[in-house]
Amino acid sequence: MAVKLVRSAGLVAEPAVVSLPGSGVIRANSVVIFDTDNDSDIGGYSVSPATASLATGSAIIGVALDYAQGKSDVFVRVIPFVPGQLWEIDTANAISTVQVLKRHRLFDSVSVNNTSYDQSESITGVFFCYAISGASTGSAKLIGEFLRTPRLVSDITEFQ
Repeated sequence: MAVKLVRSAGLVAEPAVVSLPGSGVIRANSVVIFDTDNDSDIGGYSVSPATASLATGSAIIGVALDYAQGKSDVFVRVIPFVPGQLWEIDTANAISTVQVLKRHRLFDSVSVNNTSYDQSESITGVFFCYAISGASTGSAKLIGEFLRTPRLVSDITEFQ
């Protein structure tokens, strides 16, 4: 299943969806990052699949709703992360109650590297777990919030 929106913030029943240029192979229901390396020589940016090392609080942007494969010429629909949204996500490890109320890093673009270790000191600790969904083994998932701090892109000169 990958990543699924459990509850949107506020009283709005439907989350906002934006269409963004994608780069690489993006799976539906996967976390994407804001990628400043793609096409930066001409000022274009895109979203790319999240990886464990690149999924930082300033890089993650949301969850892609579409499959896409290409280089900034294909657009994907994305639900942007906003505070208060609750997400359900697959896990790479067996689930335990000691993982609740801790920050975890992504394992890949569709699952979290859940451990008993709190990643709050790491820039890649982007998923804060509130609860466990399902049985503790097998098909269990974590429910939580993606912690995002939008980045300032310093090499854009159009407005200077």
